[in-house]
Amino acid sequence: MSFLSDSKIYDSSGNAILSDSGALAVSDFIELVQAGIISKHQVMKAFGERENVGTTTNGEDVWRGTATTIPTPADAGEQMEVVSTSANDDGNPVGTGIRTLDVHYLDASGNEGSETITMDGTTPVALIETNIRFVQDMHSATVGSNGVAEGDITIYKQGASSTIYSIIETGGNKAIVPHRMVPLGKKLHMRGWHAEEAQGKRGAFRIRSTDMEGVLLPGVFCFKDAVYLSLSTTGELPVFDVIPALSIVKVSIWANVAGGEASCGWWGILVDD
Repeated sequence: MSFLSDSKIYDSSGNAILSDSGALAVSDFIELVQAGIISKHQVMKAFGERENVGTTTNGEDVWRGTATTIPTPADAGEQMEVVSTSANDDGNPVGTGIRTLDVHYLDASGNEGSETITMDGTTPVALIETNIRFVQDMHSATVGSNGVAEGDITIYKQGASSTIYSIIETGGNKAIVPHRMVPLGKKLHMRGWHAEEAQGKRGAFRIRSTDMEGVLLPGVFCFKDAVYLSLSTTGELPVFDVIPALSIVKVSIWANVAGGEASCGWWGILVDD
């Protein structure tokens, strides 16, 4: 593991990365994390979009799904399925859209896992894992001649197709959903976030998570930062909260008038406890 001792940083082999005579810039540290030189650290990031933002009283999550709030699976985990609205998103026989799909998730305990799913067009395909606690991300693994999804691809609770946890819209090959759960045995050191509004429809963007001051608060999304925007962008804003394991991070918008277009993103360093 990497560690600090006598003003020095060491890598996993015990070699000094920085001596007492030097200074390590934040950007250099991030590059070392991305390169895998500093062990037990990794970059975690997410981004999202939403069109036709409404004036829902409790805000709307910035994602490509139709629901104003992304549902949260049961802590005990759920069986889930994926399906497309197009028969061309098919891996056998091979279609012109997305053929195979990688799904990244946390199991009931909060451990990370992933599966590669062979799409079957408009026929649902169940994941092997029966106790999925949270969907982290999904993206195409192989594609046909079209290069992207030819229909909307959703992952949802088995037996409840309207309970959608993530979506790849027609024309895409990755979910544009900015919510993540911090895996078991890790903490997320938040570093920055951004937001944009493209139609001159004023709204408050708020990054939030189910914790406060390091204490997990299941189901309670506490604000970590906020900004009002109208036909403008924030650029990157700093945010320095430490998010505990099993907390969910996401971005939502409270609009003054309907019809806005929103996008956002955030990043931080995921550190093993």
